[in-house]
Amino acid sequence: MRKNRKNLAIDSGKCYDTAEREVSWVLIEYRVKNFRSFKDEAVLSLVADNNRELSETNVFKQGKFELLKCAAIYGPNASGKSNLIRSFSFFKDFFNPSSNIEEKLNKFFPNFWFNIKSRDMPISYELSFFLGGIRYRYGLEVSRNGIESEYLYFVPRRQEARYFSRKRDKIYLGTHFENKKVLDIIQPDPYRPFLYTLGQLNVKQLERVKDIIKYLMFYIRSAKLPDLFFRRLIEKLLSSNPNNNIISKDEAVNFLRSFDIAISDISVERVEINMDSDKQLAEIIQVDDESVEKSELLTFMHHTLYDEHKNALGEVPIPLPLESQGTIKLYSLLYPIFHIMKNGGLLLIDEIESSLHPIICKRIIQMFNDPKFNPKNAQLIFTTHNTNLMDSALLRRDQIYFVEKDKYGASSLYALYDLDLDIRNNFNYEKNYLAGRFGAVPYLNDFSPKFTQ
Repeated sequence: MRKNRKNLAIDSGKCYDTAEREVSWVLIEYRVKNFRSFKDEAVLSLVADNNRELSETNVFKQGKFELLKCAAIYGPNASGKSNLIRSFSFFKDFFNPSSNIEEKLNKFFPNFWFNIKSRDMPISYELSFFLGGIRYRYGLEVSRNGIESEYLYFVPRRQEARYFSRKRDKIYLGTHFENKKVLDIIQPDPYRPFLYTLGQLNVKQLERVKDIIKYLMFYIRSAKLPDLFFRRLIEKLLSSNPNNNIISKDEAVNFLRSFDIAISDISVERVEINMDSDKQLAEIIQVDDESVEKSELLTFMHHTLYDEHKNALGEVPIPLPLESQGTIKLYSLLYPIFHIMKNGGLLLIDEIESSLHPIICKRIIQMFNDPKFNPKNAQLIFTTHNTNLMDSALLRRDQIYFVEKDKYGASSLYALYDLDLDIRNNFNYEKNYLAGRFGAVPYLNDFSPKFTQ
């Protein structure tokens, strides 16, 4: 039985080594406990194991760490895959100024409901990450009553040191805390992390704290937002500045054409709508019963117009909502993918195959694994049912995770690397997964429907 990867990040003092300065935002490990179906602690480690599979592309070095650029999460329906993605969002809400945390906790506290003891237990988090070349470990524990405990450790040199810790309303500052007088002017908020409270202070010595909050808020990105949200972000960018530094028009066109989307160009135009005379255009723009303004930005996909002899005559602009769902989805993914690729950080995609062909999904994963496309080592965590992606030429064993739910409603997370299997070079991951050798597959009972005449 090989060593469980849950222990790799703390083995031999490994997680307490500092890193080189060139990489700014990197996730090492994520832990969550008692969130929705995850009754016991789930550990998602991006620390690479010792094998050399795809090491030139899928792995990058950070100090003494070798870290993974991608992780795929498999499992049957209702196993808890999406809950893992949701756990990131719930955690980030505590650092969002617009979130009413007290109301969220009182209205619906998303802990594990199917165990008497767990119903009264808090949700706990721990993230290990590199920021500006320094290794951090941050933990947060929350209940219906607010923040129960919190801690932040970092590595100033070789030994891990406490920056601060918290137990309810008691704060304990470490020796490396830059300005201990802050406790004279602030008190911990019962519903907000102390880290968040520190970040609101205009104190020069606390730039470290502000950088961490920036990481948690802006460098952990989720694609689990409506396609319309990202489309409007892209349209706003391209209409105001086609050469902006997030996603330029040329980059958008080249990206879409590389996926065999048959377009010659794209354009974003502001369309004026007369609700009486332009009802057809209003219906095209209207999405999910949202109201249509009198003036709306709209993306047009330009297609080549041919005569009956297949000679090109010009271009036909087609409103994006009239394109296929796959084209709309791919266009919407432009923003989160390019934002993370250019800035570094972590992108979370729930059901990456939604409306996308398996070959397109594979290409997106290859982009993250390819140093040429991903020079800042942005990381991707995605859930999927697409077993075609379970390919040894695309993903390593330590990049493939499974979620399985037991008969008591509790989900568990484990990696293919954790399983005690004789996996050789020609081992077919997909075939063996579908045969049930890895677990995390649906087991179907007989069903005999009775239809009334």
